[in-house]
Amino acid sequence: MRRLPVPFRASLSALLLGALSLCVPAHAQTDPDRVYRCPDNSYTNMLSVVHEKHCQPVDNANLSIVAPGVVPRRAAPPRVASGAQVGGKQQSERDAEARQLLEGELQAQQARLQEQLKAYANGQPERLGNERNYQTYLDRVAQMKKDIDLTQANIDALQRQLARYAQ
Repeated sequence: MRRLPVPFRASLSALLLGALSLCVPAHAQTDPDRVYRCPDNSYTNMLSVVHEKHCQPVDNANLSIVAPGVVPRRAAPPRVASGAQVGGKQQSERDAEARQLLEGELQAQQARLQEQLKAYANGQPERLGNERNYQTYLDRVAQMKKDIDLTQANIDALQRQLARYAQ
């Protein structure tokens, strides 16, 4: 067997590589160093798609590809280190501030309850001019009773919360 000269071997290997690249489907050629954005808002690195759709290169692309049907996991909430606890003095200041806010809200709810009870007049409030239909009057009285019950429930909840701070 006769050996070919070196320059001829190099050109022959280049010719073989060129012919081999023609045999490889065009969709298999990719540009692993670039990402392209296509007009239909899709991203690709496949050169045949880039040329076909006239996609533009994206610089500094940080993309995450999620496969269809795969639900990404959410990051776990940060854990509080045991050394990050609040000191006793700071906690007592926070408790005092919370207690003060609760007491203010309790006073506002109690004042609101007094106004509601006064308007309710033991279930016999005065009829308004637009309440010619007796059912309209009864509906308003029922709504007033619901509002009174809700305000009373709020007062009870605030008192329970304040009792926790008193301990």
